Amino acid sequence: MAAAASFVVMAASAKALPRLPTLEKVFFRSLISIALTLWAMKSVKQLPRPKRWGLLTLRAVLGFAGLACYFEAIARMPLGTAVTIYNVNPVFAGIFGVLFLGEAFRLRQGLTVAIGLVGVALVKGFNPSVTWDGVAFAMGTAIFSAAAYSSVRKLTESEHSLTIVIAFPLIALPLSALFGGSSFLMPSDFEWLWLLLLGVSTQVGQVCLTHGLRHHTASRAMQISYLGVIFAMGLGVLMGDAAPGAWEMIGALLIVGSVAFGKVNSSKTSSTSARG
Repeated sequence: MAAAASFVVMAASAKALPRLPTLEKVFFRSLISIALTLWAMKSVKQLPRPKRWGLLTLRAVLGFAGLACYFEAIARMPLGTAVTIYNVNPVFAGIFGVLFLGEAFRLRQGLTVAIGLVGVALVKGFNPSVTWDGVAFAMGTAIFSAAAYSSVRKLTESEHSLTIVIAFPLIALPLSALFGGSSFLMPSDFEWLWLLLLGVSTQVGQVCLTHGLRHHTASRAMQISYLGVIFAMGLGVLMGDAAPGAWEMIGALLIVGSVAFGKVNSSKTSSTSARG
């Protein structure tokens, strides 16, 4: 839940930087994340050496692609719509979890995903004025993010959380500079503040997500991310958006209900396993 809220703040910060190119936002987000992670590493007496370099690199590349697509989607459509489309990622997370992680995807779990998706649609819906390229970038975000989170789920079995967190920006930083450095612009005073908030909120979200994936399957963790739609709706109101109507509130209740339904299911499964 904390990760979902943090990523909404990240999205709002990116939305507040329309003048800056997408890869410049990725660059500064990565730079801030590296600095914060190195500072956090000081409290760790002895950080274990990475064991899965290949999977760490794959996670970072997938995360870079997902983040770039997300910033592009946010720049091309309303914040709430981008967050809404992004939240189809539990479907892809479930597929990747079954195909590559050996996770079960039972009927009840599928129902919770479906309920959550209906709630997402009711909260924001799909604006007919949204461009197809914006939708394509948002869907790319969902696919790349689901694949990245599934790899994080696997990495938590052998890697320290800080190792997983820092691998992403260490690779995203040079990639963003390589592919977008020639178009970078000098940020203004307020843009520096938004960039700082973007970096800090993303870092908080990454740390919370990595810890969360130690206790949930990839699809379950992504299902909890549905709450980000509610957070985006509330933040939108604070930023001047219209208050949610009846259908939006019903959708929010469905989202919360799907999370609660899945939690009850997980609890029962754990209890059954313990008795066995």
